[in-house]
Amino acid sequence: MMQRAVRFLTVGTVLLGSLGLPRRTMAQSGLAIEVSAQASCEVATFTLGLTGGTGSADLTWDFGDGETLLEPAVAAFPHPVEHPYPGAGAFDWSALAVDLGDPALTGTAMGTLSIGPSVTLTSDIFPPVLTLESGQAVVQFTAEVSGGEPPFTYSWDLDGDGTPDAGADPNSGSASFTYTSAGEFESRVTGTDSCGLAASDTLSVVVFDPQEACHPRAQQIARAVSFLFPDRAEQLYTCEQIFGMFQGDLTGSQLGFGRMWHAYQMIQTIDDLTWEEILDWQLDGSGWGLLAQLDRFAEALDDVGTRELVEMVLSGEASIQDIRAAVRFAVRDQADFSDALSRLSEGANPGGLGQFYRTVEQLQISAEELDGYLETGVTLSDLRHAASVASRFEADLEAVAAARAAGHRWGEIGQAYHLADETTSAEAILEQGVQDYRRAQQAQNQVEREDERNARMAAQLAQSYGLTEAEVMAIFASCGSGWGCVRDQLRNQGHEQDGQGRDDGAAERLAAQYGVTLEQVWSLFSGECNGDWNCVRRHLRQQNLARRGKGRNP
Repeated sequence: MMQRAVRFLTVGTVLLGSLGLPRRTMAQSGLAIEVSAQASCEVATFTLGLTGGTGSADLTWDFGDGETLLEPAVAAFPHPVEHPYPGAGAFDWSALAVDLGDPALTGTAMGTLSIGPSVTLTSDIFPPVLTLESGQAVVQFTAEVSGGEPPFTYSWDLDGDGTPDAGADPNSGSASFTYTSAGEFESRVTGTDSCGLAASDTLSVVVFDPQEACHPRAQQIARAVSFLFPDRAEQLYTCEQIFGMFQGDLTGSQLGFGRMWHAYQMIQTIDDLTWEEILDWQLDGSGWGLLAQLDRFAEALDDVGTRELVEMVLSGEASIQDIRAAVRFAVRDQADFSDALSRLSEGANPGGLGQFYRTVEQLQISAEELDGYLETGVTLSDLRHAASVASRFEADLEAVAAARAAGHRWGEIGQAYHLADETTSAEAILEQGVQDYRRAQQAQNQVEREDERNARMAAQLAQSYGLTEAEVMAIFASCGSGWGCVRDQLRNQGHEQDGQGRDDGAAERLAAQYGVTLEQVWSLFSGECNGDWNCVRRHLRQQNLARRGKGRNP
C-alpha cells in the first residue's frame, strides 16, 4: 500500500573509500590538521598531519563504528593509526587535535570511509516493468560494484524466493531471468570481495499478464506510474495495487481513476514532487489549482522548491495567501522570501510590508537594518527623507535618522548640515541649537572682522612710525582698544624722539626703498650729505636712475 507521507530530501555523503583523499581543517587560531584515510579489506589506516601550534598535541579519534581512541602527547607527524572495522559499510570518522601549548589551540578533520564493496543492481529494461509475451518475460540484470578488493563473486536471487538461483554464474556480474507469471518480484544480488566483505542491493520487478482479468484503466495507470520510478514514483505498481487503491485500500472509500491519472498528468509539469505526493495533496483536501500555483511560485523563486512550499501549507506553517504575497515581494521588491513569509505569518499588513521592502531597496540596506532604524521611533517616511538629506549633504544616513529620532525638525536638520564644516559637525550644531549656533557664529565672525581691522590699522601705523606691529598693538592694548589714543601717543612719541631715533627710522626706510644697505645710507648721510636726509634721497634716487639707464644700454 502506498505510504501517504511527505518525504524530505536528504543530502548525500561523499565516501572516501580506499582513495586516501585528505580532509583538512584549520581553526581560526592557526592550528591545521590534515587526515588521509585508506582501507585494505576491513582494516583502515588513518594518517594525520599537523601544522601550527607547538608541534605536540593530544589526539582523539572517533572511527564511526562506536570505537574511539585517545592518544596523549603525540609529537611526531605525520602520525599513522590503524583501526579494524567489524564489516562492510560506510563509517563517519572524525579526528580532534588539541595543542599542548597555552592557550590550547584545536583543529578537527572528518570524513566518511567506505569499507568493502558497494553494489548497485540495474536492469536492461528500467524500470523493470515487464509484460508477459507467450507466457514469459526476460530481463538482463547487472551488478555494478565499487570499492572492495577484487575479484568478486555474486549470489543472485532474481525471483525473490529467498534462495540463490542455481542457473546464475557466481563469477559473473550479470545474469538474466525469465518470469513466467504476473506479479511483483524482489530481485536481489549480493557481491562479495576477496576479503570476504559483502554488500547487497535489491530491485523491484513488476510483471503484467495481459490475459489476466484486471481493470484496463488500472493497468494503464500502473504502467504509466511505474515508469516514473525511481525518481518520480516511490515504488513500482501492479495493476492489482492500483485497482485496490481505486476500491478504497488507501482511503477507505473509492479513490477514483480520474484522481490518479490527473496526478500522473500533473507530474509532467511539476518536477519537484513524486506521483504519490501530488496525489496526497489532493487527498488532503487541497485543489489541483492551488498545487499548480505553488509550482509557479517555486519557478519564480528559483531557490525554493515546490515540495518546500507544499510542506509549509500541509504543516500549517504558512497559508497560500501568505506565500502568494511573499512571492510578490520577492519578485517585485527583491525581498528575501523567507523573511517576507515570516513577517506575514506574524501578522504584518501586506500593504505596509510592501512599503517596508520598497524602502529597503531604495536605501540599499538589509531588512534587519531597517528594523533597527524603526525601533528608534522613526517612520518609513522619515527614513526616506533622511536618505534624501544624507544624499544632498553627503552625510551618514544613520546620523540623520538619529537626529530625527531625537525629535529635531527636518528644517533644523537641514540647516545644521548646511552650517556644518570641518571643525563643527551637524550633530554638535543640533545639540547646541541651530539658532544659538547662528548667533554664536555671527558673534565670532564679528570678532574676527574686528581683529582683521585692528591688524590692518596696526600695520599702517607701524609703517608710518617705524615700529613693529606688535609694538603698535601693545600701545593699542594700553589705550583700552582705542585707535585715537594710539595715534596721539605715537605723535607724542614722535615729537619726543631724539634725532637719532628719527634718523634710524629714516635710514631703514631709505635702505628698504632703494635696495641698499644701511651702511651705504649712513655713509652718504654722514659724508657727502652732511646730515641732510633730502641730499641722501637725491643721491639714492640718482644712483637708482643710473642703474636703470645702464641696464637699458647695450
